[in-house]
Amino acid sequence: MVEDGYSKQGKFKNWLAVCDVNPRFMDDEVFLEVSIALGLLLSELSEEPWKGKVIQFSREAQLHSIQGGDDLRYKYEFVRRMSRGVDLDFEKLFDLILQVAVNENLKPDQMIKKVLVLSNPDFDSASVAQTSWEIDYQAIQSKYKEKGYGDVVPHMVFWTLSTYNPEKPVAPRTQPGVSILNGFSNNLLKLFLDNEGEIGPDHLMELAISDERYQTLTVVD
Repeated sequence: MVEDGYSKQGKFKNWLAVCDVNPRFMDDEVFLEVSIALGLLLSELSEEPWKGKVIQFSREAQLHSIQGGDDLRYKYEFVRRMSRGVDLDFEKLFDLILQVAVNENLKPDQMIKKVLVLSNPDFDSASVAQTSWEIDYQAIQSKYKEKGYGDVVPHMVFWTLSTYNPEKPVAPRTQPGVSILNGFSNNLLKLFLDNEGEIGPDHLMELAISDERYQTLTVVD
């Protein structure tokens, strides 16, 4: 299976997915399928106590243990039928992760390193907070430091699936603790998986060159 290859490479072992499964706010069925599929993949690759778990996209963050055993279709339907929201409370999301770490008495190296939020709304529209992300992030850092996890606050990767812009698939990182991906394409997905979510300038050049608009170009000596 696909996850076996990534597991052998040790990829995504400290990742946790937040899946938007609200079909009313997905512009295309494919975005819903991608959200669920990536959530399932990361749940299989994560290490305990995060393995087999996913968080639903809603104001009240809940960590779900995916049911279904080895039945992929059942697991897909389980995630699809999770409670649905239209926005996300980032601070509550990070509070939930911290609470799991405290309850499980996890060592810092067992903390989730990356939180992948798969969303239809963009980063600003998705948040319920009345304050800025910078202020929320300061509060999150303070809570983690208080519990002994100040050096391992998870980094959030926020992927807006529905607004693909081949010129700007990665938004400039002007905010602490978060990276932003825009839209979905097969090439962007491949880059994400092959590079464990780390997409830099060289990857963006590769993505631009692979765009269909450039496939008809020929090199003339």
